[in-house]
Amino acid sequence: MKYISIIIGSAILAVWLFLAVSEVRSAMKQHSWSRAITFFGAAFIAIGAIGFFGSALAAMGAFNWLPSSFEWPVGHAHGVVSTKDHYFVVPHTPSGRVQLYDNNWKFLQGWNVDAGAGTFKLFITDTNHIHVVTARGQKHYAYDLDGHLLASATYPASGTGYSSFPSEGESYLVPTPVWLWVFSSPFFSWLAAAAGFGLFIARDKMQKRRGKTDTRTAMIRGD
Repeated sequence: MKYISIIIGSAILAVWLFLAVSEVRSAMKQHSWSRAITFFGAAFIAIGAIGFFGSALAAMGAFNWLPSSFEWPVGHAHGVVSTKDHYFVVPHTPSGRVQLYDNNWKFLQGWNVDAGAGTFKLFITDTNHIHVVTARGQKHYAYDLDGHLLASATYPASGTGYSSFPSEGESYLVPTPVWLWVFSSPFFSWLAAAAGFGLFIARDKMQKRRGKTDTRTAMIRGD
């Protein structure tokens, strides 16, 4: 089922990118101002699609091959826990990743967690082991600070289940370049795509208005 979801998500992303590229190709025949608007609109749509579907595919496990040195843009994070050595352990649920930072917020490493593309929470034990508890699949993982999986188990879904585990995390603003915030959250990805569609709508209205103006001018001239 996971692989089918990855194939479907990849296909949808490919369609969005194809539409963006098609708009760029058609823009080559347009006026200079219309061409510029189309380029920017297509770029926003492509970036938004990559951000949204990229995160979803990562949460499904499509990018488990990424090296531990890869840092996914996080932006504003919830559920961040700290070790006794003052390392920050940051969950990024949209991409299904856990990322480790030092006390100066320098990125150290990160890894994917099989959370079934759902939410998860973190807590730290006295041994500095990072515990990850998933809402989907009732999984309980334990990692060391290097991201090595130490233990994996399934907790009972009956009773309080997921809510029985401690919610120790806090909210932090993880240092992230402004131009990468669009990839940090599905919300910002959709905003980018919406901006792209907004530019297309504005372009079409301007083209219609210009067409009416050209027609009126031609009638006045008697062409």
